Formats: sequence, C-alpha cells, structure tokens
Amino acid sequence: MDETQLAKKPFFWLSLSFILLFAFIFSLPDERLYLVFCQVGQGDAILISHKNNQVLVDGGPNKDVLDCLGENMPFWDRNLEMVILTHPEKDHFTGLIDVFRNYHVDYLVSTEVSNDSLGFKEFQKVVLEKKPFFYNPQKGDRLKIGCLDFLVLWPESKMNDKNFLGKNLNDTSLVLQLSFGKLDVLLTGDISSQIEKLLELSEVEILKVGHHGSRYSTSEEFLVKIKPKLAIICTGKNHFGHPHPDVLERLENNLIRVLRTDKDGSVKIVSDGRNYHVAK
Repeated sequence: MDETQLAKKPFFWLSLSFILLFAFIFSLPDERLYLVFCQVGQGDAILISHKNNQVLVDGGPNKDVLDCLGENMPFWDRNLEMVILTHPEKDHFTGLIDVFRNYHVDYLVSTEVSNDSLGFKEFQKVVLEKKPFFYNPQKGDRLKIGCLDFLVLWPESKMNDKNFLGKNLNDTSLVLQLSFGKLDVLLTGDISSQIEKLLELSEVEILKVGHHGSRYSTSEEFLVKIKPKLAIICTGKNHFGHPHPDVLERLENNLIRVLRTDKDGSVKIVSDGRNYHVAK
C-alpha cells in the first residue's frame, strides 16, 4: 500500500462515520404518531409507530409488508412491540409469516379462531417457533403500548374455534379504537354491517373502512354515528368489486375524504395528538 492510499484510508473511515452518524440522527423517532396504511395489494397491513414503539395490525397477503416496515421503521430497529391479527384470513395473516421470520415480536394479539389452510398452519408454526407472548382479547379490554391506547370493541367475548362455529369468519375480526391524545382511529378489520350495529361507537377522526370497501360494510347508520373526517380503504386488484360504488357514494355523501392504497399507494398520517395531516 503506497502513501497515497494510507492518507486516503483514514479520510474514508472518517467520512463513513459521519454518514452513519447523520443517518442515525435523522432516523431518531420524534414525539409524533405515525400511522401507515401499507400498500400490500388486496389486504390489510397497518403500521402504528410512536417513538420506539411499533404496532403492526395485520400483514397483508404477501411479503410487501416487509418493504413497508423497512421504509417506515429505523434501520437498526428489528423489534415490533405488538402484532395484532384481526382474523385468520390469508389477506391478513400471510405477510405476518415473513414478519415473524425477520423481526422479533414481543406480543401477538389475536383471537384463537383458526382455519385449516396450509398457509395458516405455516403461520401457526412460525409463531410457535418464535414464542411471543400471546393475548386473546375481548370487548372492553385495553391494550397499551407507551402512549398508544387500543380499546377493544369486538368480539364481545373471547373468540375460539368452539364459539366461532356457524359464524362468518370476517365477523370474528378484532375491532379496535386507537386513541393518541385527542386523535381517535377506528380499525374495523373485515366486519360486516351486522356487526357494526352491535358496536358501542363514538365519533372518530379517521376510519379504516371495513372489508376493503365491501358493499356489506360501512353502512349509512355506522357513518352517521362515528362521523369520520378521513377514511382509508386498504385494497388492491381484486375480483370482488372492492371498493363497491355504494360505499364510495356513502362516504362522499357524508363529506368524508377518501384515500385508497390501490390508487394513492401507502398512506402515511402524522399526528401530534391534537391535529393530523397526510404526509407526502
């Protein structure tokens, strides 16, 4: 190695150190809430972050959720404080298989309802291997991670395979109201309007539209009760007709702003607990 190379080597390592330091500083979390409705195609994956706490609600139908986590979590952070599976449908749990393989998960919150598909058996296997703490909630429970407060609105009682029999799997979805300061966000899973009628509802600022905009969810009565200002539809290319024109019309008639992951990409909302805005 000549003298020129020796002279350049310390400068290289010094430059690299500064680059890594600036990357670390600019990726440090602040005091605001970050709510990301990930673009994962026809499915749900919602990342909720505040400071060093991250909660993932569902994982979508594929590995795309990993891209969303990589883009919206600090590069050094490979830990999710909580993963919530609303119900065991492939468009909600499949991406979680790779999440558990690539991240450490402290808590898994889910009902005990299962299905017989090979995909769900694979999900159960990887969860058993990783051994997170498991919690099976019911109506009235509160899940708290730092300043994130989730009120469980559904199911009415702890749900397992025995009391699931004869019911629509979508209607076993966990329904959660997230509160952060004065901001309230309603996360509805895939429930139908039949379950909407049974919920004890209050006004919220933001609604995650049920079942990807299915015509059988998001009734007029429901919207009048919760009065959201912003509605997010998590959907992608599908043969179900989601989101249904009737749902879009009801949202428009109630003067609710609508954002869709199939048209708008991943939707990021930032809030200080009083106000919120949609980030570019």
